[in-house]
Amino acid sequence: MLPQGFLFTNTLQIPDLFSGPLAITSRLGFVLYSLMLIAAILHENLQAFRGKSDYLGLFIRVLAVTALLVIYDRFFTWIVYGMDLLSKSVLPENEFKQVIGAVFQDIGAKSDFGVLKFLSIITTLNFVTYAVALALLGVLTWLRFVFLSLLYVMGPVLIGFGVYKATADGLLFWLRSLVAVSSWTVVLSILMKVISTMNLTAVYSPGEVNSASVLAANLLFIILFISVPLISNQITRGGSLSGLGTAVVGLGTAFAAKFVTRSVTHHPHHSPQAMPTKGAGNPGYKP
Repeated sequence: MLPQGFLFTNTLQIPDLFSGPLAITSRLGFVLYSLMLIAAILHENLQAFRGKSDYLGLFIRVLAVTALLVIYDRFFTWIVYGMDLLSKSVLPENEFKQVIGAVFQDIGAKSDFGVLKFLSIITTLNFVTYAVALALLGVLTWLRFVFLSLLYVMGPVLIGFGVYKATADGLLFWLRSLVAVSSWTVVLSILMKVISTMNLTAVYSPGEVNSASVLAANLLFIILFISVPLISNQITRGGSLSGLGTAVVGLGTAFAAKFVTRSVTHHPHHSPQAMPTKGAGNPGYKP
């Protein structure tokens, strides 16, 4: 049995666990906010002499930063909890447990796996994939909790820099990182939904899927599980996933090429003893 909340860690505990450090960084954030506001006003006044001032932009930044500092706890909770709700809507915990139970418990009771049954190729591939997936889920879940905790504590400091246009990149970094890390569960849920459907189809209908395609799909999904942070980062940055797909395909191709090359190199016909000696040729040939 899986422990309660295995897939979705309760990140709503972060505000209670780190209330002390947040109190310190909140004070520091308001101090930085005051200093950066003075710097921003002086900067706009200097720009006004050149006819390049942007007081409207400064006013919008002041409103945005002030609002974030005032409703910081609620804003953090809205983003994180919203992503958790979205991930649960894609793959509820009960459905996840049912899928795992079907694969690990009911898989040995089926009689359409051939002579080897449980040790058949397709069944073993699916078993290994789910075992690796569970391990990766645990690692990513804890990493998500740690990163969100860091973002929660350091948020007020980075937000305080956002009032000044020259240092507003800190605020953008915090917002993008918060959304990207929070969306890890969404990407994980989508991947688990797809791989569960694919693997169950392969297990219970082995006549429709060959072992080579199942092997390729399982390897691909393991790579995608490892690439969850990169996928989330690409989405939040507004980048294209085509580059990520190319990297994944390139990694798989390199792995396959290395395997094939190693196999060919160790083939007896390609051993150094089988190669002709230097200068050897047709016995009847005279230079």
